[in-house]
Amino acid sequence: MDQQQLELMWQYQQEDIKADRIANEIKRSPTRQKLEKSRDFIIEQQKKYKQIEEQVAVMADRKDAIRDAIARCEEQIAALTARFEQNPPEDEEAVSAMLAEAGKYRETIASYEQEMRRMVKDSADHDQKQRACRHEAAKVKVEFDQLKAVYDKEITEKKAALDAQRAVVAQKAAGIDPRLMEEYNVIKKHIMPPMARLVGNQCSGCNTAQPSSLLSKIKSGAEIVECETCGRMIIQ
Repeated sequence: MDQQQLELMWQYQQEDIKADRIANEIKRSPTRQKLEKSRDFIIEQQKKYKQIEEQVAVMADRKDAIRDAIARCEEQIAALTARFEQNPPEDEEAVSAMLAEAGKYRETIASYEQEMRRMVKDSADHDQKQRACRHEAAKVKVEFDQLKAVYDKEITEKKAALDAQRAVVAQKAAGIDPRLMEEYNVIKKHIMPPMARLVGNQCSGCNTAQPSSLLSKIKSGAEIVECETCGRMIIQ
């Protein structure tokens, strides 16, 4: 690997860093962060609304089941009353048994009616929560639309700058050995910048002194040498 190739790679890195800086500015844009926060809030409100809808649907099914159960208990009481009138019990024990049976049905009905009252209250609470979800989501949606307009203008300008810089990066890549470029991209996944100059006997990326066995290799530029500490590609 000759020194000229390494110098071309170094020049490429300078322009690549500029492109990455613009891309990071786009990602860290305060407007974008506010926009993402508003979007996430709206999504969260939609999820809550759907969850409440599902709870309301389950509650509606339960109400229907309770109504049917109450109707069956009332039919049992009516049948028990008719039996009592048609065939009055002959002794106190039989009377007590029929009264106990009727009492059991009435207790069951009372329990169901109590559950129904709780569900009526829960329904009112769910309705209030749904209205709150709609109101908050609509409020934030207005803010989201306003931010989106600002961000679209901002991103258009930044994107143009990024596209222009990436074009410069592509031009700088011309003539660089593909193996060197591949090595650069592998290192870039782990640390930035991927290349560092040798300053004295130290890697300028991490300021670690390099062993004498590597110094001669670095200075000759005959091969790719990586810092033993940070992993950067070191050039003279």
